[in-house]
Amino acid sequence: MDKQISELSADRDTSNTELSAVMEYYGKVKERCVAKPESYEERKARRENEIAGLKEALSILENEAAFMQRSRKGAKARHFMA
Repeated sequence: MDKQISELSADRDTSNTELSAVMEYYGKVKERCVAKPESYEERKARRENEIAGLKEALSILENEAAFMQRSRKGAKARHFMA
């Protein structure tokens, strides 16, 4: 009986050690893989950066459109098939 108790105790210790290792690994994986909600400050900063980029792109496109219109004033409009 004592031999069986010692074997089962050793098995339990081994299982507990394995469980601890698995739980530690799971904690590390969970940190990297589980989505965390974005804070208000982060969302606000990201949104402001996106708006600034869009405004810059709009000004570039407006400047290019103005440049294209100025360069065509004296030229005849040609159809692409001509």
